[in-house]
Amino acid sequence: MNGSLEACITARPFKGTARLDPRTKFLLLIFLGCVSYFVNGELTSLALVSGVAIFIAGGSRPRTAAKMLAAFVAVDILCAFLTWVQIPIFSVIMSVFGVTVLKIIPIAGLGFWILATTPMDDLTVAMQRMYMPQAVTIPLVVMFRYIPTLGIEYRQIKNAMAIRGISDTYLKRIVHPVRTVEYILVPLLMRCLKVTDELAASGTTRGLELDTRREALNEVRMGTGDWLAIAFGMAFFAALVLCDRSALGELVVR
Repeated sequence: MNGSLEACITARPFKGTARLDPRTKFLLLIFLGCVSYFVNGELTSLALVSGVAIFIAGGSRPRTAAKMLAAFVAVDILCAFLTWVQIPIFSVIMSVFGVTVLKIIPIAGLGFWILATTPMDDLTVAMQRMYMPQAVTIPLVVMFRYIPTLGIEYRQIKNAMAIRGISDTYLKRIVHPVRTVEYILVPLLMRCLKVTDELAASGTTRGLELDTRREALNEVRMGTGDWLAIAFGMAFFAALVLCDRSALGELVVR
């Protein structure tokens, strides 16, 4: 009985790249953030996003990878369209922010994947083994725990609006911004204040502020797979930077 209970507790729902050490995930995210702003070619940027999408899909999140890739392609097509058809104001906005959005999409996709596939106890142990100070560890862990809670609170607000016959669409947010603030942002801010107090109390109860050696249900260590993932990631990013500096970086896929 005890063995089966322990197996249920320590069972990890994620597979593939999602089982990498948190330190490996964050190191790859840092590499991606640097390379994303160095790569300017359209073909190399598409290869970068495709590589990140394959990595995420191999970590129990194929839908997240598909959404990230679709968002990148959609924004890229929109930017290409606006270079041929000039729309007042909107074309200027997209010319300024379009490139930035394209570079942020893979970083945001990998970041959200890390949030979804990294248990908080694993993250706490990993940061402690990196000798991170408590002043950095506690806010970061609370922030990582807080971000998914925002999505849950937003869905509850949408359900409450639907019960009262108030629909929430993207068009209504643009046409009626004041109502959007009244119906969504104000309740969300009020819930955020309450959730902040609840998370602070939960962290205090679990001894998050104690400066002692911590353990997690899962084994947190840098294994062979982690070192292979780091080596392959560095090689992939370096190859993209070199290709971007060559003739491949000047190709346009349109």
